[in-house]
Amino acid sequence: MAKLDIAKAFLGLASFTLFLLGRGLGAGTTLDLTFFVAGLILLGGLFVLTLCGILRTPGSDRSRGKLLLDPDRLPDGVLVSGVDGKVLGANTVAQRLITNFDPGHDIKKLFDGWHRELGDRSQADQVVDAVLASPDIQFSELLNLKDGRVIERNTRPLDDEGKRIWFLRDITHVQQANHDSAMHQSMVEADAARTAELAEQLYHAKAELEAKQAELRRLANTDSLTGLLNRRRFTSRGEETVAGAKNTEIWVIMMDIDFFKRINDTYGHAAGDVAIKDFANIVKTCVGEKGFVGRMGGEEFAAILAGSGMHDAIRLAEDIRRQTAKHQTVCEAEKFRFTTSIGVAQWMPDEVTIEPALDRADQALYSAKAYGRNRVVGFEYATA
Repeated sequence: MAKLDIAKAFLGLASFTLFLLGRGLGAGTTLDLTFFVAGLILLGGLFVLTLCGILRTPGSDRSRGKLLLDPDRLPDGVLVSGVDGKVLGANTVAQRLITNFDPGHDIKKLFDGWHRELGDRSQADQVVDAVLASPDIQFSELLNLKDGRVIERNTRPLDDEGKRIWFLRDITHVQQANHDSAMHQSMVEADAARTAELAEQLYHAKAELEAKQAELRRLANTDSLTGLLNRRRFTSRGEETVAGAKNTEIWVIMMDIDFFKRINDTYGHAAGDVAIKDFANIVKTCVGEKGFVGRMGGEEFAAILAGSGMHDAIRLAEDIRRQTAKHQTVCEAEKFRFTTSIGVAQWMPDEVTIEPALDRADQALYSAKAYGRNRVVGFEYATA
């Protein structure tokens, strides 16, 4: 458009100049007539260019004003599905991420390869069914596959015609960056347990949809294996506790089942799940109304006690250790016992968040393991 304007300005100036030259030379000369004819020709060209500008297709300017984005240049996988679940399009990253990608499959069958690689696929299936049944819903979840990959899956409505867009991202490298190799497998298992169970399909009625969304929010805050708070909700409640603390002592207890991998290797993963549930019940019973408990990941648990002193926190931790050591876990024909290592630390009033206290309790926990396991260590003693 700028080039056309420049050409029109140049032709207008040239034609005007030629007319002036023709008038300045006087009438009756051949040169005067030549300049006059040339000015008419240039003026005609100016008219043609102006007419072209008027008749240009309006949509062409608008198309230039739009940001054209190639989905294959996006770092995440992108899928678009219709109201019936049919896949309408997928970028290159999505085709690479999805196991045995076939553009002819509907969205449920397309995700089936991932769901078959989950420890418990029922939750993921229920999520997809609920999303397809409710065009207005938005949802985000993590899929922890058996091969060690962690896939983040987000979806939201795309338009009023029932189309839906799915964003897929492999965040395995993020998990590996945040945890060392010894803790990675435990965190992957914790992420798998973190996905909330969905009980019923959502319906189109607004009142019932709101009820289902409330249920989804509740389940998203709960560990499905133990019924305790998951890591995200536990940390959030910890921040709420310290934010409202006024002249109140707050203590953090970190707990870990000793030699948990040996339990899985010896008795099987089903027995390991029973051990985790038994330990969760012991901790929950011992803590009672004194605080709240969460599953931090794998075989690691934590409790926050508000209004308790140092001796109360140490006694409670010792009670958990003793109850755990004398408890016998039964899984089908197998019977076994296990112990726990525990770290205790205090939140300091000058700290803005609960995270420093969690870190100190975690250091005390690792000291307890280093000292031989099946013991309680306070942070002060761990750093002496």
